[in-house]
Amino acid sequence: MTISTALPALALAVLVSACSSFSHTNIQQADGAPGESRATFDISADRPGSDPDTLMILALSGGGSRAAYLSASVMLRLEEVFAQDGINLLHEVDAISSVSGGSLPAAYYVISADGEPGAYGRVWDRDTVQELMRKDYIRRWFGNWFWPTNIGKFWFTAYDRSDIMAQTFADNLFDNLNSLPPGRDLKIGQLLESRPYLVLNSTNGTATPPPEQAGEPEPADPARNFGARFTFTDRDFGAIDSDINDYSLARAVMATATFPAVFNYMTLQDYRHSGTAACDNRDCFVHVFDGGNADNLGLESVAGMLDELPCQAGNYDRLVVILVDAYTNNSGIDSAKADPRAGLDFFVDTNFLDATDSLLSANRGEKLEHFREDFSGRCSDPSRAVFYHIQFADIREEPLNHRLNRIKTDFKISNEDAGYIDEAVAKLLTPQNTCLSEIRDLLVDGQHQGEPLCTYTVPD
Repeated sequence: MTISTALPALALAVLVSACSSFSHTNIQQADGAPGESRATFDISADRPGSDPDTLMILALSGGGSRAAYLSASVMLRLEEVFAQDGINLLHEVDAISSVSGGSLPAAYYVISADGEPGAYGRVWDRDTVQELMRKDYIRRWFGNWFWPTNIGKFWFTAYDRSDIMAQTFADNLFDNLNSLPPGRDLKIGQLLESRPYLVLNSTNGTATPPPEQAGEPEPADPARNFGARFTFTDRDFGAIDSDINDYSLARAVMATATFPAVFNYMTLQDYRHSGTAACDNRDCFVHVFDGGNADNLGLESVAGMLDELPCQAGNYDRLVVILVDAYTNNSGIDSAKADPRAGLDFFVDTNFLDATDSLLSANRGEKLEHFREDFSGRCSDPSRAVFYHIQFADIREEPLNHRLNRIKTDFKISNEDAGYIDEAVAKLLTPQNTCLSEIRDLLVDGQHQGEPLCTYTVPD
């Protein structure tokens, strides 16, 4: 075959491949009741390996690789802190709610096995997990732009930057190394039953349907409203008549992390309303982006789980919620600068990033305060409930606190910055930590002596 004939053939192959690749890869739910899923608010405390009398939920915040590495480091330390007492706190976790960067270790944990390759060839141990969370995913993402098939799909279909990053995550974290051929992308329906339930949180960026066009006899689902939290669960996928178990795990993780201006929307087809008056008798879609805009802490979904499984109904006797919060207070322009412009600002002013940080910071404070107020009334006996909020502010000593707060929100992290996070977690999550001691007492004795809203600061 000559070059003149080979090039058109290659172009045709690329286009054929591209035409079958659309940004909306979710499929319609089969007739009948939807199948059970591990991505759900309908959780249970009676999970293999955990105490059935204690419901423990982990919330992992957003914050790029800073959040991913912090969340992973905390999870690994929860396995070790009371090992001398025969207690593995991570094994007690029944469900995880995550946003953006926190979704990387959350999703990896629920498809991996402790200490050795599991069903999908994925290992959960300190060396493996920390290496995965330290990877420069921005560099890998940029390199994947130049694969011939990706070039064709990017320019000739709806395949976009978010799709390329989703595939980058799949290839590094969320594919099946034991499949034939190796490397098939894992789906949400393949989450392991021996691991916690998983709720991945994004934000709905779709225009809210007018009330008169809702197309439903009852009020429209709140998740359809612009700016509302949209979760990759059987509940919200059921609202668009789509099969959550068939959906790519990597794409769901990416949807929680599609930060505006850097990544594009992740698009889902709304099969329930396609072809109806609600969508002018055309196909209908839901466009979602970074979950931080709706709730960067994942606490709203934790509250949703607790609403579905109330303490007072006798579902469990003790309640623990641990929030891993990667928030930093380094946003804004240095007060010593007369001219705030730098680099890209001479072409497109990046002050929108500071504006976004300001809004997210205010939203974070409101969500946290609301959850704290709500948590206190979840169980009638305060000695049987603990909410523990882990954050960089718990490290007061300088210069470590300053170094932690200067770690940027990006999907790459230096070995130096990862080391600072490891140092902070080692100082913070010790047997002397009063909040962890309360949780241990709750598991061992059935109650604790402290307050249900717990904070712990590393002594200076």
